[in-house]
Amino acid sequence: MAENNFATNGNEGQAMLGSTRWEIKTLWHLGYHAMHGYESETMVGRYIGEMQWLMPYVGFDYHYKIEGGPRNIFGSETNNWFGQRSNKNDRKAAVVGVAYTLPMLFIADMRVDSDGKFRFQLGREDIPVSKRLRLAMMINTDKEYMTGFRYIVGKNYGITTHYDSDMGIGFGVSLNY
Repeated sequence: MAENNFATNGNEGQAMLGSTRWEIKTLWHLGYHAMHGYESETMVGRYIGEMQWLMPYVGFDYHYKIEGGPRNIFGSETNNWFGQRSNKNDRKAAVVGVAYTLPMLFIADMRVDSDGKFRFQLGREDIPVSKRLRLAMMINTDKEYMTGFRYIVGKNYGITTHYDSDMGIGFGVSLNY
């Protein structure tokens, strides 16, 4: 699976290779300017149990952003919600975590990185609003959040709009395979 969104505020996407038990996934957010930031997360995980709701994983997280981007509605970004000093403006860290699929297919993700920083994230993509309209949302303890819509035009493309706390508002085209 691969998806790439070309928007007015940046490029974001994900690629995944999976089987019935294993998953290799990478995602990226590339702002057009340094104040919008650059982010890449790559992880390898294995689903556990008969129902496969739980997936422990290991991976690597790279995140870079300079001050001056969109204003965060949660105020100062110097500390995360756990009270730890945030490293989201310049993070290069290995991560170990566990993702759990909640009811309504929301993904709860708890992880710790090699710098000792904890992060909890809750999100879901592809929430059906109508036959062709999908909603996505995400929030995490690093005070990052995102919400957006995708209108499915054809089997492999759509029109998107989203707001991201690092990149701001964007409109664009989504290609998927």
